[in-house]
This record gives sequence, structure tokens and C-alpha cells, in this order.
Amino acid sequence: MWEKVNQMKKIILSLLCVGVLCSFAIAAQKNVTSESQFVEKIGVGFNPSVLHLPVLSARYWLTELVGIEGFLGFRIDDNHTNKNRYIVGGKFLYIIKSYEKLNVFSSASLALYRGKETFGIIIGGFGVEWFALDVLSLSIEAGLSFSIGRRGVNSIGTNVENIPKISIKYYL
Repeated sequence: MWEKVNQMKKIILSLLCVGVLCSFAIAAQKNVTSESQFVEKIGVGFNPSVLHLPVLSARYWLTELVGIEGFLGFRIDDNHTNKNRYIVGGKFLYIIKSYEKLNVFSSASLALYRGKETFGIIIGGFGVEWFALDVLSLSIEAGLSFSIGRRGVNSIGTNVENIPKISIKYYL
């Protein structure tokens, strides 16, 4: 049984990697017609749910197509029955298609979660960032996640961040 689980993990991770690589190839073939005014700008904001924990985040666009994001979330409880929870991580973003006020992007995230248990998580997927104002964006993301060492077991599943909740970023 464990062999089948390991094979399934390898297949899903391989498909995820192929999907991300294909998004790079598709984006390289297409002309990005709009100039990004956010290159080398920092967007700070709030993601309402990463592993059921709200996080503060900062996004930096290195080029018109490539960005990075760091995030940190925590909850500290007085109650001894609940363990304090923390999450820290980073995200790589790549724009697949850019419109005047909308970016469609692929993303890959690495995070470390510590609560009643400690585990790492890898998240890959796609998202949409819409600029409601020149300096204010709203975004949603969906994809696959791979947890490493959760309850002594690795797991793979779907990941939907911020739906129906929406992330918000303010660009400085």
C-alpha cells in the first residue's frame, strides 16, 4: 500500500512540475503587451487563509513577469489546550498572461507550519491578481499542496487559498 502512495506522490509532483514548466513555456511564447508599472515595487497586504491562519505578506516584482512574496502568520493563545500556531514561507510568482488591470500567474510556495504539530508544505498553482486601483490589488489562488511530515505522514491534496476570501495588496 505504501508503494502505491509513494508512486501517487511522485506522479502528482511530476505533473505539478510539468504544469509549472509548461506555464513558463507558454508565457515565453506570448507577447506581454502591457507594461507593468509595478516592476521593482513592493506590495504589502493580507492573505485571509493559509492553512486556516491569516497571514501578512509582502510581494516584490523583480521584472514584468517574475515576482517573489514572503508571508508570516501567527496566533498566540492564553489557553493551554490550544497550542500557539505560526506559519512562515515564501512564494515564487510567474505571470502567464498580463492584461491592463489583470495578471494571471502561476506560483510555487514553500512554508513551515508549527502548531500542535510541525510540518513543511509545498504549494503549486495558479492565481489571478486584479488591480482595483492603480496601487491596490485583489487576488485569489488555487492549486495542489504537498505536506511533509504532518502527523508522521506525507499527504497531497488540493489547495484553495482565499476563496471565497480575497487577498489584498497595497503597492508602495
